[in-house]
Formats: sequence, C-alpha cells, structure tokens
Amino acid sequence: MTTIRRTTAEALSHEDLQALVEGTALAVHIPGFIHPEALASAREKLFDHPDRGGLSQDTTFQRIGFAYSEISDLASRDRYHSEARANIQRMRDIFSPYASPSDVLRLLLEETWKTGANLLHVEGRKAFIGICRYQDKDVDLNPHTDALERNLPTDHSVELTAQLSANIYVNIPRTGGELELWGTEPGEEAYNDLKGERVWGLERDQLGPPREVIKPAPGDLLFLNPRQIHAVRPSGDEPRITLGHFLGYYGADRPLGLWS
Repeated sequence: MTTIRRTTAEALSHEDLQALVEGTALAVHIPGFIHPEALASAREKLFDHPDRGGLSQDTTFQRIGFAYSEISDLASRDRYHSEARANIQRMRDIFSPYASPSDVLRLLLEETWKTGANLLHVEGRKAFIGICRYQDKDVDLNPHTDALERNLPTDHSVELTAQLSANIYVNIPRTGGELELWGTEPGEEAYNDLKGERVWGLERDQLGPPREVIKPAPGDLLFLNPRQIHAVRPSGDEPRITLGHFLGYYGADRPLGLWS
C-alpha cells in the first residue's frame, strides 16, 4: 500500500525519492521547509507582485516566470530558455535577504541524490526552475497529469524514465486548496482517452474519490509523482501560492534533471 512519508530536510534520503519512483510512497512531506521569517517577507511581496501574469494555456491560472508547459512553438521555446536565468534571479530577489527556497531545494537534491542534481539541458540550453504559481479564490485545478514529453522538441531524444515534482507552499487558504492524489498513473494514451474532447484535465466524476487528500501548511515542501492523477480543490478565501519544480529521473545511478 502506498504511503505518505513525513520527514525533515536533514533526514531526506535518496530512498525517499526512489520510493516515489517505484510507487511505494504516494508523497514525501517535509513540514516547515521555509523559515517563517523568509516566508513572511516573501508573502508580502508576492500577493500583488507586478510581474504576475496569466499562463498561456489558461489565464485563470497566474504565475511569475515562464513555465516549460507553456512552450508551443519555436518562439515560446526561445523565450523560455532566454528568460531562464533572469527568472531564477527574480525569485532570489523576491526572497532576499533570505535564500530562495528553490535554491535551497536544488542544494538539498544535489546533496541527497547519490549522483546529484542539475538543471535540465535541452538542445544545449538550461532550464528555468522555481516558478511561482497562483490559484485564486474559486479556481479549480482539475485532475490531471504532467509530462515533460508534451513540450519537448519533436526530435529530442527522451531518456526520462520517471518524473517527480516538488512543490513549496508559500500561502494556503484557510478553506479549500487541498491536494488530491489518486495514486494511478494512466500513461499518455489512456490519459488522452479519459480526457476526450477536453482541452485540459479530467472530470472528477470519471475517477471516483482520491486515495489521499493533503492540506499542506505554508512553508511546507511536498514531493510527488505528477504522472499520477492529482488535483487541487478550489481556494475558499485566499490565493494558494506555490513554488513549482520538476525532477527528471533517468535511473538510480544518474543525476536528476531539474526544471519548472
């Protein structure tokens, strides 16, 4: 039976992440990953940040930075990579004088994973990591899966054997905003069959109840397998603000690739 592992940044292990890949853990939860003072300072800046804008696919969802999932053509691909370093620096500036949680996460993964962790390289260009995502009041993040391959160049050689995500929670609404996990990984063909004519995501009534429902606290870090179906319930009052990161798994003896 899959479980939720709860640990600390100091105790996080290679085996914790491997358990997500192998399906023996549904999530790895690290409470209090961001120091409370850093969290309070950044939240004040993030609520009304001038660089906040809508996702290309659905402007209902807001973000600071440019997500890999927004790549749809050569121009957007060039934009993603050309802005990557500036977007990383922007998040450092927002958290200054404290360390950016995304930088702390990158160091933690480098130290924890036996062969280390590096920024993802695609066609010789580095990825951005540390996108800030907003889910405003009454916005429903429907059940869905995430897959890097949907946005890679068509001629890119894909060696990825699994994909993980690491979400750092900056603000959580008092009501709503729970993460739902179904623990099922349908694969791309089966997922597209479930999706049907929908542009994005699935209907909850197609799936039955989730296996687990988690409500993280502000400052927490949560790892999961985003190729398994997951969703976020609508926020009832305040926006749900997270820093989103993906981890590419190429095998237990190879470094992780990181991007947002």
